[in-house]
Amino acid sequence: MFVSLVVIATLMYASYRDLLTREIPEVVWLPAYLIAIAGVLIRFLGGYYAPLEVFLSLMPALVYLILFLVGLLGGADFLALLLVTIAHLHEPLIPLLTFVISSLIPVPLILLNLVENTIRSKKIMESIVCVQGTKKFLYFVGRPATATHFLKKKYVFLHTYPTEGGYICSSSVDVDIDFEKQREIVAEALRRGLMKPEDYVIYSPALPHVTFIGLSYPVALLVGLYFFTAFI
Repeated sequence: MFVSLVVIATLMYASYRDLLTREIPEVVWLPAYLIAIAGVLIRFLGGYYAPLEVFLSLMPALVYLILFLVGLLGGADFLALLLVTIAHLHEPLIPLLTFVISSLIPVPLILLNLVENTIRSKKIMESIVCVQGTKKFLYFVGRPATATHFLKKKYVFLHTYPTEGGYICSSSVDVDIDFEKQREIVAEALRRGLMKPEDYVIYSPALPHVTFIGLSYPVALLVGLYFFTAFI
């Protein structure tokens, strides 16, 4: 229970930093990792671990590691889920539920984008000309904004880069992107006359996934507690 409280406190502070600056210093994780690893050693010496439980617990963290290595996920996201995993190597239901719930939280945003882009912003989306790449996935991941409004946004990913004759379109994101550099690209396109202030670009918000993990973890604990008391 003590380890779980430490993990909750760490995720709460990390979520605050994630929402505030999108930057979480590695030292934030250190105390909780030391406590969680100490708990693992104590349980290991007591013979509390079953190989299958450990394997199932590690699966979500392995998925996050792969996504991190290919650049689709930030390092802090991986560290957050790995902390949950280490704290619950003997309880695979907790990291698995945390992984599933945190992954489902963005789904309503994806559905909202699709509805918005196919109904209200249909003409805007149709006006976007991709001279490179495709815009079909942008209906799910992005939303339109005028160049002027985009320059005022802080933590967002640009999916349509202005160029001669249209845009270079991409539905993927670079988690290490320099947000200021994206704004400079659009500002430079305005200065060069490649686009007008009222022209649209497609962007998506940089989602605070550490916050999603922080919200999902207590829910996973409650579900795990219910499962334990109801069926064991």
